[in-house]
Amino acid sequence: MPTSVKYFHSEMTGAPVLNGTAGSLISVIDACLVNGFNARAIDSIVVANGVATATVSAGHGYATDHVVLISGATPAALNGEQRITAVTQTTFSFAVSGVPDGSASGTIAAKIAPLGFEKPFSGTNLAVYRSGDLLSTRLLLRVDDTGAQNARVVGYETMTDINTGTGPFPVSTKISGGGYWPKSESTSTTASGW
Repeated sequence: MPTSVKYFHSEMTGAPVLNGTAGSLISVIDACLVNGFNARAIDSIVVANGVATATVSAGHGYATDHVVLISGATPAALNGEQRITAVTQTTFSFAVSGVPDGSASGTIAAKIAPLGFEKPFSGTNLAVYRSGDLLSTRLLLRVDDTGAQNARVVGYETMTDINTGTGPFPVSTKISGGGYWPKSESTSTTASGW
């Protein structure tokens, strides 16, 4: 089941880099909304008294309260989004209810869980996003990340391709065609915090 509160920031291990180059914002948005990041192979998961402890001998870079997406584990109840409750350099733990004590099997992996959005349209340094929740408004956000220092964003009620939509918003004489999201103070590959 999806976990309701997640957070991301540029100093998380494996986080994508935002900088003053075309496409860098789309990389960040893709990682946070659609794909997740910091994928790790898990060496083992052991369940004891309702707590699963995963071991990643090479280190994982996760922290308490990060939400990870576990896949490939048997029993299947270990898979899905899990909020980390404790960490060491090579282990992380999360609560599991109803899973019997013992070791998991399978080719198990973890990554920072994305927010569950879809990317229905994309092009070179262009992308459209919407919530994957069918009960949401299903409004779309178009991101034009062809610029170096700023990206142009606009919402649409519906879209038929990367460049065609109806019901654009916000509608204002000051920001006709959408707004701007700043990425960097200069055209450069120097990382910007986010």
